Amino acid sequence: MLNAEKQFSESELLEIETAVVQAEEKTSAEIVVAVASESGRYDRGECHFGIVVAVLALVFFNLLNYVLDEGKHSIFDTGIPFYGQIAIVVSGYVGGMIVASLNTKLRMLFCTADEVEEEVSKGARLVFLEEVLSSHRLGGAVLIYLSLAECRVAVMVDDRIKSAVGKDCTDLVNGVQQRVVRLTQEGSVVRALCAGVELAGNRLKAQVPYVDGDINELPNHVVLVHPRP
Repeated sequence: MLNAEKQFSESELLEIETAVVQAEEKTSAEIVVAVASESGRYDRGECHFGIVVAVLALVFFNLLNYVLDEGKHSIFDTGIPFYGQIAIVVSGYVGGMIVASLNTKLRMLFCTADEVEEEVSKGARLVFLEEVLSSHRLGGAVLIYLSLAECRVAVMVDDRIKSAVGKDCTDLVNGVQQRVVRLTQEGSVVRALCAGVELAGNRLKAQVPYVDGDINELPNHVVLVHPRP
């Protein structure tokens, strides 16, 4: 399983934090970066994987039994006893679930794109609530949330930013999200997050400009969440 807490070196975390500091020198808005190992438990996908493994195990052992029988009987005439087949199905199902529980990618094989998007959005909302909405601040805030297992990004803004940016808010969110996703898929998570932070700062400097004496109201460190929010 991917582990957000072990994903970055100290120098990489410092690089992202430096990008946040530089971006916040252009705007009075607070920019928060959060990285989660995964966003959803995907229990249904785990169960589906177990079912597939159970069926494949049943087919495999029945074919193996036929081969060991040296083809003396038709595959439909010879087979593993009923109690043996039950044991194979149960063992395959449990074993498949255990393997899938250790690997998010396997669980996600049987999840729809909408289900994954919903889990990532839910994880982002939880982090936004804990790290932004529950804090005491006067200025607006932007959250850039990356879920490693899903390789998905969610960008959230509070009401202060929505009010200041107005109709350009959707462009801000989509622009940052698309840049982070693209660079993450190219293999550089740190570069992707730094680029997203930089873009957010550039987009906000006009509508939410930096003012002298602005207080840094939220920490600049990267919020690391494992295994999920």
